[in-house]
Amino acid sequence: MTEGGQRTRTDRTANVPQVSIVTVVYNGAATLERTIQSVLAQDFPGIEYIIVDGGSTDGTLDIIRKYEDKLAYWVSEKDKGIYDAMNKGVALCTGEWVGLINADDAYAEGAVKTAMDAASGHSGTNIVHGDILVHYPNGSTKVKHAKQSGFLLKYWEMVLNHPSFFVRRTSYKGRPFDPAFRVSGDHHWTLRAWREDPSQFLYVPKVLAHFTAGGASMTNPLGRVLEEGDRMGRSLGFSGWERFMARAVRTALYLPGMAKLQFNAWVAPLRKA
Repeated sequence: MTEGGQRTRTDRTANVPQVSIVTVVYNGAATLERTIQSVLAQDFPGIEYIIVDGGSTDGTLDIIRKYEDKLAYWVSEKDKGIYDAMNKGVALCTGEWVGLINADDAYAEGAVKTAMDAASGHSGTNIVHGDILVHYPNGSTKVKHAKQSGFLLKYWEMVLNHPSFFVRRTSYKGRPFDPAFRVSGDHHWTLRAWREDPSQFLYVPKVLAHFTAGGASMTNPLGRVLEEGDRMGRSLGFSGWERFMARAVRTALYLPGMAKLQFNAWVAPLRKA
């Protein structure tokens, strides 16, 4: 294990922050610096920034060390995947609120302040979330608005925008991400929280984060979608009928959803030209 940051040199309990930001990364040298700069540029006092690396070999550590004096803590060691790394990062946080922004994404200008201003005075709010600006491989962009639908969240996909989430740290206690999921751990966590109490979610109709489309978001095969959906349903105690319904909805909407992704990435920009 390799580690560093201010916390390795000072008392971690000093100057407890209001917001902790965690970035998990593995071989993300091509995009990590943009993510780091977006966090450091936030106009909100009292942020601690933590980076959890999965043992990168591509120069990621050189970028982390470049910003070491601005990081509360960073660690590099092998993990069991992205959701295991997220759990590790959350456990390292000391702030009242936690934001998770991955190494190929970035925060929008003023995102933390916007979210914290919205949460102020809402004692029943545990999860603040908003919209994201999706960046497609050809350079085009499109705002993805959160769909506040319990039906779609339960039976289809992650219709809320996880990169925009700011969660009270107490809400993670006893509710870790399930590392058995490859791509649906955030969906599973969010659906469980929604089923517990949808009123704890507070939607901010503003772009809070930039999301890079690609990888699993554009190539996730239907078989994996159904497999992880079935696992999610069993984990959350869905009845046989509910699991059948979820499988049917995901199958029916899979091709239209993938077609929409491709349209937004390649066709829509040509129509605007």
